[in-house]
Amino acid sequence: MSQFTFRTAPPATYLSPSAEEMREVADKVGLKSYSKDLVADLCNLAAGGSINPPSSYRRLVQQRVEERLPAPDPKNGWSLNGRYTHDRQAVVTDGLTKAIKYHQNVCDFLQTAELEKFPGNSPLEQAMNLLKLLAKKKGGESGGGAEGEPLPIFTDNDQSEKVGEELNQLMDDIDSLSDDERELLDPNQDAGAGQDKGGDDGLQKMKLAEDMLRGKDLMLKISRNLDKLTRMQVRRSKKQEPDPAGEEIRQRPIAHLGELNKITKSSWATRQASPSYFMYQAITGALPIRERVTTIEKKQLLYIIIDCSGSMGSGQRIFKAGGILMNRLKAVIEGEAELYVRLFDTSLKQEHHAGTPAEAKELIRHFTEKNYSGGSTDISGCARAAKTRIEEIIAAGATYRPELVVITDGDDRISLTTKEMAGIKMHSFVVECANKALTDLAVATGGVGINNL
Repeated sequence: MSQFTFRTAPPATYLSPSAEEMREVADKVGLKSYSKDLVADLCNLAAGGSINPPSSYRRLVQQRVEERLPAPDPKNGWSLNGRYTHDRQAVVTDGLTKAIKYHQNVCDFLQTAELEKFPGNSPLEQAMNLLKLLAKKKGGESGGGAEGEPLPIFTDNDQSEKVGEELNQLMDDIDSLSDDERELLDPNQDAGAGQDKGGDDGLQKMKLAEDMLRGKDLMLKISRNLDKLTRMQVRRSKKQEPDPAGEEIRQRPIAHLGELNKITKSSWATRQASPSYFMYQAITGALPIRERVTTIEKKQLLYIIIDCSGSMGSGQRIFKAGGILMNRLKAVIEGEAELYVRLFDTSLKQEHHAGTPAEAKELIRHFTEKNYSGGSTDISGCARAAKTRIEEIIAAGATYRPELVVITDGDDRISLTTKEMAGIKMHSFVVECANKALTDLAVATGGVGINNL
C-alpha cells in the first residue's frame, strides 16, 4: 500500500513521492492546498501502478468512518438522511456506503484523466498542475486537513469520469490552438514562446488553461463556430490596374485591335505562319498581350459595436462577446481586414482600431478587461451612427466590403430598415435573450443573425 493512499498500488520498484517532495512541487506550480492521497494516486498510475478494488480497502474505510463518527446528541441519537435514529450501526453503515461511493468516484476520475497531457517535467509536477486546474472547477479545491479530502466535486458526482474528460479536452484544445488563437486568448504572451513542456511553454499552457476555465473556453468555441459560417468569411481585395510606370507585368487577352502593338512575340510568329488565323484570334480575344500594372490591395472593413449596459457584465456575456470579437480579430492578424470597435449604450463610445497583429492583441486585452456598467441602450440610433462612420472610412479608399457587427443583450424596439443599411452587410448577436427584429434585419442584409447566444 502506498504511503498516502489505499486506492492505488504503485509498481513494486516505485517509491511514491514524499510529503516534502509534494510540498516542493506544489510551491513551484503555485498550488496552495491539495490532497496527498490524490497526488499519490496519480503518480502511482503514471508509474504503471493499478487501481485497487473497493474490497481491498473496505475495512480500512469503515474504521475511519467509525473513528470520525460524531458523538450522539443529548438524546443519544443522530440525524440520518432527514430522519432521527438511535441506531449507531445504521449511521456507520450509511457513512461507509457514502465513503466507498466517494472513493469509487475518485477512481473513475483516475481512470479517465490522462496525466501525460498536462504540463510538467515529471509525473509529480504534472499531477500538481492537473490538481491546480481541478481546483478551478466548482468543488475541486482541496480544503486542506490531514488528507485534503473529501473533495466536493467527487462527493455527489455520479459522472466523475467526465471531470477527467473535461480536463483532458481542455489540454487538447490548448494544443490545437493556432498561433492567432493563442495570441488572442493570451495577448500578454508571445505565441510559440518556449518548447520545454515544463518550462516557459508549460507555464503558458497552464495560464491559458486557467483562463479558459474562467470563461475563455467559451470565447474559443464561439470563435471557431463563426469560422464555419460562409456569410462571415473575410477577405481582402487584390486588383491590378494598368499603369505604364507599374513594376509588375501581366498578360491578358487582347480587348480590341488597337492593342496589337502589345501582343507577345510568339503571337507575331502566328501572324507570319497564318495571317487569317492570327486575325481570327485577334477578333475573338484569343491573343495575349503584355502590359505593366500596379496591384492595389484593399482590406475588408469590419466595424463592431458592443453593448456596454450593466447587464452585459453578468454571467458569461463578456466572454461570449469576446468570442465574436476574437473571431473578427483573427482576420486582422491574417492581414485580411481593418477592424474598428466601440462600446455603446444610448450613444457610441470611444472608437478603437486594429490593423496589425500587435493592435489586435492590445484591443482584445482592452475589451476583455472592460467594465460593463452603462445604462439603457439605443441599438437603432447607435447602428445608424456606426453606418455614418463606416461611410467615412470607406470614402478614404483603403477598405471595402464593410460589415457592421452588433452585439447586445437588449430587446429594444428596432426602427432600422434594410434601405437604411444599404451597402453594408450586418451581423447581429443577441446574448442570452432574443431580438427577432434585429436578427431578421441582419439576415435581410446578407449577414448572420443569432438569438440567445
